Amino acid sequence: MYLSLSLITSLTLCVLFTSCITHRTPTESKNKNLKILLISDLNDSYGSVTYSKEVHEVVRRVKDINPDIILCGGDMVAGQKASLTASRLDSMWSAFDQSVLTPINILGVPFGFTMGNHDASPSYHLDRAAASSFWKLNKEKANLTYVDDTHFPYYFSYIKNNVFFISWDASSSAIPVEVKVWMQNQLASSIANKSRARIVLGHLPLYAIVAAKNKNGEVLNDADETLAFLQDNNVDMYISGHQHAYYPATKEQVTLLHAGCLGGGPREILGHPVKATKAYAILELPRQKKIVDIQIIGFEPASHRHILLESLPDSVSGFNGRVFKWQGN
Repeated sequence: MYLSLSLITSLTLCVLFTSCITHRTPTESKNKNLKILLISDLNDSYGSVTYSKEVHEVVRRVKDINPDIILCGGDMVAGQKASLTASRLDSMWSAFDQSVLTPINILGVPFGFTMGNHDASPSYHLDRAAASSFWKLNKEKANLTYVDDTHFPYYFSYIKNNVFFISWDASSSAIPVEVKVWMQNQLASSIANKSRARIVLGHLPLYAIVAAKNKNGEVLNDADETLAFLQDNNVDMYISGHQHAYYPATKEQVTLLHAGCLGGGPREILGHPVKATKAYAILELPRQKKIVDIQIIGFEPASHRHILLESLPDSVSGFNGRVFKWQGN
């Protein structure tokens, strides 16, 4: 058991009461084709108010890709440095708005996101305040069909084409107990139960896949227990960023999709002697199909060339466990 019975009971009642107050019934829940554009780790050097050519190129291509929803695996700005002032942080979020969010909003594409460690690390109070302020002012620009936005922008749920999404706060290695209790209730809801797939989006992954992040603090604590938590709550896919390496994986029948980066610092996969590249991905789920039918294709943003599955290692072993390459359909 992950949580004490008394703690689950008290927190569950609190979460259910709050959800009843704010719950809205989504109007978008049809089993239509679903195309997801996945981007992540857009940030460059600390305090930067500019973005790489790859970020601008992928944003420019959104109209041609024509996704139904964009998911961002976090690190939208380059925070997590004590010397950054509140004014500078606000300028960074304004730059993100101008370069990324507003162009996407103009196209009417929903933007699902999760907080990264450079966006809102729990240890950096100014960062979290700036991130919260920005997203509360720009909440409608995300254009999401919210199921529960009580705790927006740190953790919230939404639905698109009858796929149930949760963005949880994995900006550090510890997922708070109250977030897990909230998530259990969300995934037990009638909307989640009627959905054809359940996808969780968080910044830190469960297992390490690159050398620079192959240590405690760079992945979620207690990876095996967290994986079991996702399994017990019927989560089909966990999408993460942070490692700066594109690698679609599976473990215990849960798809673990590691997003590549568009900003600075692509990293080589552990044990894989191939030069690291920046990456984005497109996921496609056909009409009326379930998550087992999803297609995942990675791309290099400079050339928009496919990253072939056969070019990736069959498995990756980090300090806290081994994951296996997603085999597709």
